[in-house]
Amino acid sequence: MNKRQLTKFAIYAIAVLSATLINEFVIKYVKKHIHEQGYLMVLIDMVIVILIFAPAFAFVSKYTKKISSAYLKTSKKVASNKNGNLLGFSVAIIILFILFAYLRHHINVVSDIKTFMQ
Repeated sequence: MNKRQLTKFAIYAIAVLSATLINEFVIKYVKKHIHEQGYLMVLIDMVIVILIFAPAFAFVSKYTKKISSAYLKTSKKVASNKNGNLLGFSVAIIILFILFAYLRHHINVVSDIKTFMQ
């Protein structure tokens, strides 16, 4: 897998994970204000998923080249060619992991790390 393909994969992965977090946040907000359960909530959930994921994928597919080249240039400035891309992707995945753990699974990773370090 060459560098450009790896960068495209990283951008798609980050876009999907980010869109999933946005979806989770919106669903929680809707459930907080709409106390309806059942088929109406399923329909609302489906509409929200379409409204979030469709633009996210359209954005990613439209701007992948621009984002890839900007990502590669920034990564090269931070570190060597191989390590820069890996570092950028790793930081994004760590941030998304912490957000996923907190929002979707109610696990506070930061406090667990602080407890572990003591």
